[in-house]
Amino acid sequence: MNIVKTSILILMVAILLAWTLGCKKNNDKELAEAQLIEANKAAAEMEWQTFKAEQEAKIAANELIVADYKAKMTNSKGKLLAAYDKKVEELELKNKELKTKLDNYTDEGKDSWEKFKSEFNRDISELGEALKNFGVDNKK
Repeated sequence: MNIVKTSILILMVAILLAWTLGCKKNNDKELAEAQLIEANKAAAEMEWQTFKAEQEAKIAANELIVADYKAKMTNSKGKLLAAYDKKVEELELKNKELKTKLDNYTDEGKDSWEKFKSEFNRDISELGEALKNFGVDNKK
């Protein structure tokens, strides 16, 4: 009878040991997955903060360009002032819209982020070109 009790005890210890090791593996796997998720979130947040800072700098530069154009128009005389004023106001409004779009962005996943980033880069580049080419005589 001692052999049976000893065998049962050994079997129970083996089952308990197997179960404990299995739980540890699951916990290690879950911990690794959680750490990976956190690392991905941190990387995404850093990418967003870098992108936002770069875009805010471009928007601020655009604001300076618009202010410069407005200062130059104030010193101008004649009919061109109204035409330039309207165009500068349009460019200024577009810059403000981009600032609002950037400020209001919320993370909705990687695909959404990539689309937002691509569209925003395109829009800010187009505005930059429009500001750069403002007042350039294209009728040469």
